[in-house]
Amino acid sequence: MDLPPERPVSLRNQTCVYCGLALSPSNKTREHVIGRRFVPDGKLQGQWNLILNACRPCNSHKADLEDDISAITLQPDSWGRYGHDDVSAIEDAQRKAKDSRSRRTRKAVKDSSEHIKIQGTLGPGINLSFQYSSPPQVDENRAFELARLQLMAFFYMQTYNSETRRGGYWLHGYHPILTASRSDWGNPLMVGFMRTIESWDCRLLAISANGFFKLITRKHPLAETWAWALEWNQNCRLIGFFGQLDPAQDIVNSLPRLEAKMVYQAPNESLSYRVETPLKEDEDTLFLVFDETAQRDA
Repeated sequence: MDLPPERPVSLRNQTCVYCGLALSPSNKTREHVIGRRFVPDGKLQGQWNLILNACRPCNSHKADLEDDISAITLQPDSWGRYGHDDVSAIEDAQRKAKDSRSRRTRKAVKDSSEHIKIQGTLGPGINLSFQYSSPPQVDENRAFELARLQLMAFFYMQTYNSETRRGGYWLHGYHPILTASRSDWGNPLMVGFMRTIESWDCRLLAISANGFFKLITRKHPLAETWAWALEWNQNCRLIGFFGQLDPAQDIVNSLPRLEAKMVYQAPNESLSYRVETPLKEDEDTLFLVFDETAQRDA
């Protein structure tokens, strides 16, 4: 499926892309699948998007998810580093940090850095004190829910019939695996997933908003199972499957485990950590397609 590079794909669907409800003038809203305020201000100008109809409750639900996830994924890492040098995007990140409230901490995003302090003893006269800090964190359940809605919309587009004004919904289920910030895109699980699916047929590759939104789906060679990956705001990546569970589970079982080291353990409390692993640019193939099978119907 060829996506026009400079104008949106617009559907006139008669069922809600997210819940399947039959739409009427009273409950129908126009929905931008890549939210205009989800990516930095102005990045969708002159770039493609997917615009379709959704019912009012689903549209509101998605907008609520987008609000704090957008603000958080635009923030720098623990060392103040961004994944880009776009000045306008950095300024928009600072504005959103003030205006958006993290659903995880119930505070403004700018005040939602997370801190852990644990104190203990190793023996008489030997005290231990550990303090760890991180930038604002996305609630994983909310992130996977937003990913599910975005994936549903693009699958609906791929199966859309302009005569009936309806699209399809995948069968069997949605199976998210992991979210990771840029500083950890090279962890063994992410890399194992990337290497496993890179030879599968690419069914959709969607890159827009000057690279601040990326999506790819690939079809399992033998099953009704699709692998998917999303990248938000050059900061957060999510991976998983939809479709038949068993083939997806077999692959997950074969992937490396993420091992954490125990720092401190006491009755009713413990602290473990895992060193983040960045991904070298020349080893990043998650959103690369190497042959002409890049864009096919679902």
